[in-house]
Amino acid sequence: MPIEFAQLKPGELYSRQILAELWSYKTFHALARGVVTPAGDNKIVLFVTENKQTSSEQYEDKLHEKTLDWEGPNDHFAEKRMLATSTTGEEIHLFHRERHHSDFVYVGQLKILQTELNIDKPSRFRFQIQSA
Repeated sequence: MPIEFAQLKPGELYSRQILAELWSYKTFHALARGVVTPAGDNKIVLFVTENKQTSSEQYEDKLHEKTLDWEGPNDHFAEKRMLATSTTGEEIHLFHRERHHSDFVYVGQLKILQTELNIDKPSRFRFQIQSA
């Protein structure tokens, strides 16, 4: 299901529930992962939480002024798609929050600056914020 970002404003807060309604998902559960790849769309959406629940995987993620340092999931979900974005035209978008159980700030579109691909541990990415 294609999703649109035209109605979203960088710097504004959004819950997964609100985004699910905007994008016509039945529930917010479709957006419950840290990496979401809507079916039939050219978008990859990252939901990044810096201070995670103690029961969650403690990925090292840090948003700086114009960059995001991010560890991908242990299952390496969507890494190949992210790496191919410069040739495929796919877009990576970021929603960020400091602490779990709070709403996300829409940061904008990202571009990959650096990668460290791993097999037995999370890969590491550095993204540049393209719009904010």
